[in-house]
Amino acid sequence: MKKKIIYIIIESVKRELNSKTLFALKALKKNYRVLIGQKGALREVIKDTNPGIMILKSFGPKNTAHINFIKKKKFKIVSTDEELITAIDLEDKIEYRMNNENLSKLDILLAVGEQSDLPIYKKKFGKTIKNILVCGNMRLELLKKKYIKLLDKDSAYIKSKFGNYILFLTGFGRINKIHPNHRVDWVFERIVEQNIDPESYSIYLANDAVKMQREILVQTLKFLNNFEKNFPNKTLVISPHPVEKIDFWKKYLEKRNFKNIEINTDMHSSSHALINSCEMLISNNSTTLLEGYFCEKKIINLLGKKERISEIELLKKISNVVRSADELTEKIKNLEKSEYKKIEKTELKEIKNSDDNFDSFENILNALDNLDDLKSYDSLFQNFHSIIISKLRMIKNYIKKFLSYKLNLNPMIKRFNKEKIGDRMKKKNFVKNLEHINNFERVENLRVNQIAPEVFLLDTKNKY
Repeated sequence: MKKKIIYIIIESVKRELNSKTLFALKALKKNYRVLIGQKGALREVIKDTNPGIMILKSFGPKNTAHINFIKKKKFKIVSTDEELITAIDLEDKIEYRMNNENLSKLDILLAVGEQSDLPIYKKKFGKTIKNILVCGNMRLELLKKKYIKLLDKDSAYIKSKFGNYILFLTGFGRINKIHPNHRVDWVFERIVEQNIDPESYSIYLANDAVKMQREILVQTLKFLNNFEKNFPNKTLVISPHPVEKIDFWKKYLEKRNFKNIEINTDMHSSSHALINSCEMLISNNSTTLLEGYFCEKKIINLLGKKERISEIELLKKISNVVRSADELTEKIKNLEKSEYKKIEKTELKEIKNSDDNFDSFENILNALDNLDDLKSYDSLFQNFHSIIISKLRMIKNYIKKFLSYKLNLNPMIKRFNKEKIGDRMKKKNFVKNLEHINNFERVENLRVNQIAPEVFLLDTKNKY
């Protein structure tokens, strides 16, 4: 049966897999065929497939060769930039992440909100962009009431493990980041790799963010040192950001032998279930506060004692802001006695998902239906010969990748890559997760076929 094909790249399993799997299942219902897989592996497979719609996570200069290749193969390209959900300075971040030659190659640019990135796109790139679609963010869509039940199974497991707990999702990626030996820190990494003027406004913001994180970390450690005394009957779970060195936190807890502070060492799973099952969420200037807001949790935003330009205004608007360990302690005590209060939806137009009547998944799929000159095909591959060539190419690629990984990467980068992908893209685990999500979405006669390691074809019939 002839069908149009959607290609979905997974870069970070922890952050993207569940939302993009649900999106894929919804696409099947609209009679698409879907190929979903890890970034590098999927890019190898498409050398031998028919063209379709490529859903990208970002389109910076590092993606130019790939974008040029798929444009030559007559693919349609749809992209957002997921790093823009929250930004210290949205206009500055859009400039350095989006203002490049690939912007004009997009068939649809996905915007988050009518009062956040959309006006900037129109002002800066109005004549360059073919089509802008305001669609919110798929990850946040999963946290709305109609989808939140997908987290019930994982949330129940976490509850059985930690009981009732306060969650501290750390956000110290600027000062506690896993990085190769040739890098100094996040600021100088940007100067070197992105060729940014060291005295530019972007680097000024980056330095300010580093200073703020150092201040917050000091107050965080002061708070943790006194948590057992202030909250003897509470449990605190620390869950480090995936780019952080988790050994810092392990060593800190080991040295102090806290009785009611634990660390979440499962760096592969999404933070959504952790947030959904907690009593209260603490973080610092992090997107996870927005996720806590959508989960209708009591949320606390720990910032530095000095107000800084790198504080994200949207996150301050939706959270309870504190600026010291003592304020944090008092705020927890006060919030325990109060009801959750949500700001009016009319005040949160920066994120389209805040509208309960809006569905990000359906909105994107409707836009894909309207793309011109997109052909349908009987099969994913161009012919049987292409299938054989693809398999051989993937075997060769994975041998090279394995040898390079084993011989060249330092241990910290190996661990970061493992945490970014984990084992959830192995067939057994992928299928199990797919079936769990499909219990909710209910695609009939669902078929899944592993095309290559960490790459899967989803369809509703047996012939591939």
